[in-house]
Amino acid sequence: DIGFSGFDLFKESELNTQKKIKVVKKYDFGKANLVVAIPDPWIDVQTIADLEEIGFEFRDKIKKRLRVATKYPNLTRNFLFAKGVTQFQIIESLGATEVYPFTGSANLITDISSSGKTIKSNNLRVLKDGIILKSQACVFSSKKSSSKKGLKNIIKLFS
Repeated sequence: DIGFSGFDLFKESELNTQKKIKVVKKYDFGKANLVVAIPDPWIDVQTIADLEEIGFEFRDKIKKRLRVATKYPNLTRNFLFAKGVTQFQIIESLGATEVYPFTGSANLITDISSSGKTIKSNNLRVLKDGIILKSQACVFSSKKSSSKKGLKNIIKLFS
């Protein structure tokens, strides 16, 4: 009936699920951004538009698509397509996403980051226009349960 989570996990969920849930309140803590991060040595890549260009180079020269490691395949795919990036393949991450480029498992990543320290310490950097989503802790409620007796009072306490 009611739950707490990050806004990022809510937005990553299926649209049918999102339609059944109401964001009651966004809190002023747990803030982090879902970002696109690339290897620091890619000096010619500064923006998402540059990424599309690199994607075509990979396709034409290496005969492979850019591999993007992420725990957020839906948000990543939608963001990149919306920005005109089409030459990529999603590699679903099971954890420690920031090491995927180092191990050769992916070329770049999308990951949640609050300070950027982990990204920097893994020789990656966020693209200038690479923020996919701003997230924070939220309280959610089921739209179906919102009329339940007593639930309105509990929701009121949290908001």
